[in-house]
Amino acid sequence: MQLLASLFVAGAAVASNAAVAVQANAPPSTMSCSTIQHHADYKGNDIRSIKRETVNDCCADCAAAPDCVVAVWYEGTCWLKNVVGTRTLLGNSTAVFPQRSNDRTSPSGLTEATTQSLPLKNIQAGYAYAKGHRQGTYKMVTELRGCQTRVEMSAGPIAPYHEDVTFVFRGPMDIYNIAIFQPAKSKTWSRVSSYSRTSATNLVFMNNGNPQKYKGLSPQGYATADGRGFAPEEPTPFRGRLDDGSNPSNRYGGPGNTTGVEVNIMQRQRCTRDVCKGYFDQAYGARGWSGSKVFVAKVKMDGVHGLPAIWALNSQVVRANQYGCNCRGRADPGGCGELDIAEAIQRGSSALSTHNYWLDANPSDGHDTWTTRPTNEPATFVAILDESSGVIKVLRLGGDDFAAFDVDAISADAMNALIQHPI
Repeated sequence: MQLLASLFVAGAAVASNAAVAVQANAPPSTMSCSTIQHHADYKGNDIRSIKRETVNDCCADCAAAPDCVVAVWYEGTCWLKNVVGTRTLLGNSTAVFPQRSNDRTSPSGLTEATTQSLPLKNIQAGYAYAKGHRQGTYKMVTELRGCQTRVEMSAGPIAPYHEDVTFVFRGPMDIYNIAIFQPAKSKTWSRVSSYSRTSATNLVFMNNGNPQKYKGLSPQGYATADGRGFAPEEPTPFRGRLDDGSNPSNRYGGPGNTTGVEVNIMQRQRCTRDVCKGYFDQAYGARGWSGSKVFVAKVKMDGVHGLPAIWALNSQVVRANQYGCNCRGRADPGGCGELDIAEAIQRGSSALSTHNYWLDANPSDGHDTWTTRPTNEPATFVAILDESSGVIKVLRLGGDDFAAFDVDAISADAMNALIQHPI
């Protein structure tokens, strides 16, 4: 309730410069709105507010007002707005975008919000990997028992990351938001998966806590709300906090003991033989993200304690055994791929590193001190893996800059500007 209350104050239901809500006759309701977004608000920019019994009437009000580009219907009040601002969560609200002949906001209530430029001027640090056609081999696990493998070829401008990828988080760390964008046919990059502390879309948190690992099977399974344990039945809402290791002096304790608690994210869809490469468990084998992708996460790391990290792995690694039989191996060469996005590699140091371990490359390339831990306030980390340009890049922006990515789609022009932005 406290969260919803704060969103209520910040969002559509309160407008310091808006007219007080009054009852008026509604225009004929035809529900002429091209896009409907549930539990969505767009902060500020209110023209006026009107008492309305249904969202259909609210839509008609916006369509009839020449200056209205979006309306938010909440608890019987329709808030008309002349600018599409930052999208925020507001329980039981509905945002509607009018369909007009000149189509100012349609076909997506995303358009005005997403064609604006991304906050490139706020990039605080970054590292870009050398472009080039990448090719090589790795040992793909075909059967976990006995660690049976076969040689697999991988090639392409971002190989092997055009294959499906998972993203891993290690504590001590607070995770506030995640968004993953992929190219769409409509000349935009669509947000295909997202997470906030109140909801998740096409994204589940998993870990290596499945007790079937003691029987020689994959340790991958759904994570509990704190990331530590195994949730056998279904995905559990993640609270957003990953603790440090409980016993860092135990060098053989693994994640959650020697090092911080670890989780990895996957899509909700289960693997099938025609989609997922390599070995996977029938019950918990989930899909990662294939092809081009832009990963965005707003996080805050603990001081100089622990070894917090964010990295990308070929999804085959976790579907087999992340710390056992897998296609990645350790150190160089890189096998099926690991891209360290922001990793603390030394206790007591504020430095964060990035490294790219891929296929037969030896030694791997990267930078040990490309940025520092965000400890006093959150930061937004971005990882770009783009096939069309061959760009593999990591960026750091301010925590508040995640708001620019909290949209359903980003125009190709805006995303290309981010992809090509010089470091």
